Amino acid sequence: MISPARFRRPRFFFFFLCALLFVSASAPTAEQPLRFAVIGDSGTGDKFQYAIARQMLVWHDRRPFDLALMLGDNIYGGLFAGGGHPNDFEERFDRPYAELRARGVVFRAALGNHDMRYRDGRAEVDAYDRFHIDRPEGFYNFTAGKLPDGAPLVEFFVLNTSRVEKDKKDPEQLDWLRKALAASRARWRIVYGHHPMYSTGRTHGADRRLRAKLEPLLLDGGAPRVHVVLGGHDHIYQRFHPQPAAAGIVYFVCGSSGQLRPGNARPDATVAAVEDRLRTFMLWEATPEELRFFAVNERGQAFDCGALRPDGRVAPAACPPRP
Repeated sequence: MISPARFRRPRFFFFFLCALLFVSASAPTAEQPLRFAVIGDSGTGDKFQYAIARQMLVWHDRRPFDLALMLGDNIYGGLFAGGGHPNDFEERFDRPYAELRARGVVFRAALGNHDMRYRDGRAEVDAYDRFHIDRPEGFYNFTAGKLPDGAPLVEFFVLNTSRVEKDKKDPEQLDWLRKALAASRARWRIVYGHHPMYSTGRTHGADRRLRAKLEPLLLDGGAPRVHVVLGGHDHIYQRFHPQPAAAGIVYFVCGSSGQLRPGNARPDATVAAVEDRLRTFMLWEATPEELRFFAVNERGQAFDCGALRPDGRVAPAACPPRP
């Protein structure tokens, strides 16, 4: 007769092994990064928006992602309606991204100035299943991924920059951002919104008054509270060298995922990379050790690639070949 005690020890090791495998599988590693895409000024409903959407799908097949950040101007207006109108949702969002959404990609939008032209963006806020805007004011934060200790891998802080650009005052949003950043336990912190604090675009350029209001909140005693800031509005792609005045925060402009102003970027020594001839989107990969980024043009070519390290350095990286 076989004693039941002889079964308990193998069973213990079996469940221990299963638990170990589960923890290993759920913890982010260099082999299993958290991936997300970034698009800005995308909602044109024309062939160029569809071209970027196709390239996002092609790259999704190679490097699957389940999150897409939208940097505003998600729905441009038609002939008889201002931007952000629900009559345009199907043509300028549902159809271009139907296959990505069918594969489980969740879009998280910031509101742009065009989105605010209809009911101050409330139509997009109310369409939660599309744009996943968590607060009626259009600013909110959310997390993605987890570290082994349970802390978030990445926390995103989404701004409604139309409420604070130029001479506008929005103490409610600024107070929210200050408190949300102070409370964050995330390994990586990323801020995104529509109007860029750094840009050399000839049409709009950097919003210095916006920068004066927001950048002090992104710092804590001279140390950065955030690692990356993403903006759109200028219909170009730019990556800036880590800004000394901002303690090494890296700023990006990605406002050409539908709209494009060819040749609109002024040359400047602060710019590390630029693309103002082709439309672009971005793909990011987050691990506990680094944030990797790939800027991809409408032809599917990755052209600006690197890895952001915890100390604020941007290490160059070879771009993967076109799928």
